[in-house]
Amino acid sequence: MTPRVIVGTSSLGSVVPLGPPDPRALRYLDEIFEVGCRAFDLAASYQVGGTERLFGAWIASRKNRDQLFLITKGAHPFPIVAPHRLTPRAIEDDLDASLRRLRTDRVDLYLLHRDDEGAPLEPVVALLAKRRARGDILAWGVSNFALGRLEAIDALARAAGERVAASSTHFSLYGWSRPPFPGSVSVAGDRAALAFHARTSMPLLAWSPLGAGFATGRATRVYDHAENRARRERARKMARERGVSPAQIALAYVLSQPFPARVIVASGAAARMRENLGAVDVHLDAADLRWLATAETAV
Repeated sequence: MTPRVIVGTSSLGSVVPLGPPDPRALRYLDEIFEVGCRAFDLAASYQVGGTERLFGAWIASRKNRDQLFLITKGAHPFPIVAPHRLTPRAIEDDLDASLRRLRTDRVDLYLLHRDDEGAPLEPVVALLAKRRARGDILAWGVSNFALGRLEAIDALARAAGERVAASSTHFSLYGWSRPPFPGSVSVAGDRAALAFHARTSMPLLAWSPLGAGFATGRATRVYDHAENRARRERARKMARERGVSPAQIALAYVLSQPFPARVIVASGAAARMRENLGAVDVHLDAADLRWLATAETAV
C-alpha cells in the first residue's frame, strides 16, 4: 500500500551526469529518512535523470532499498523534439533507464507522467502488464490524465485483468488561477473527477497539496487569488484552534477526503517533513472540509 505522505523530489539531484553525488543531498536524504520518510516520488524527467541518479547512489551506499517505496514516472514529452511519447517504445526506454539510474530491479509504482490524448491506450496497457508480470514494476498508474482518459485506461486495464493502481493529479484546498506546467491536470473543484475516485476507490496521489508553499505564506501567482486567500485564513484559524500547523490542515484536507488520497509534498528541511508526516493524525470530518473550502456550516 502506498504510504500516505510521499516526498516530492523534483528539485533534488543534478543535470550533470558526471562526478559523485552532492554530499549535502545525501545528508538531506539521510535526515528525512531518520524522521520517517519512506516513500519518494521521482521521474525520469526530473533533472534530466539526475534525481534518479542521486537516489541510486544513496540506495547503493545505504543499502536501504527494501525500506523504501519508490514511485517513478516515464513517457514525459520532450518539447518540440518528441512531443508524443505515450508509446510502448518510449515507456520501455524510460523504465529501463530509470531502473539503471536507481540501481534497483523494481519500482513499487510506475506512473505515466503525461497523457497524449491522440495515443492509443491498448498497447500501453499491454506493455505495462508485461513489465508488471516480469516484476520490473509492482503496480502502475497514471499522472495528469483528464477524467475521460482516466476512465478509458481504467476500463482497458480491468478488461485485461490489470488495475490502475493510482492517478496522480493536482488536488488541494488551494486551486489554480492557471496551470503551472504544460499538460498538468487538476481535480480541485472537479466534482465529476472526485466522484470517480469515490466510486472506484482508486487512490489519488495529490501533487502540490500545499499550493507550492501558498499554504505557509509563500507568494505565488498561480495560487494567490481572493478565494485562496480566504481559504488560507480559515485554515489558519482552524490550525490555531486545534494546535497544529496550517500546512497540516491543508494536507489533512486532502487526506480526509471520502476516497483513498495521498499527498506528495516537498521541503528542504527535515523538521518540516516531520511536521508533514504528522498530518496523518489530523482528522477532518465532512463539515470541516466544507467549511475550509466554502465557509459553509451545517444548518
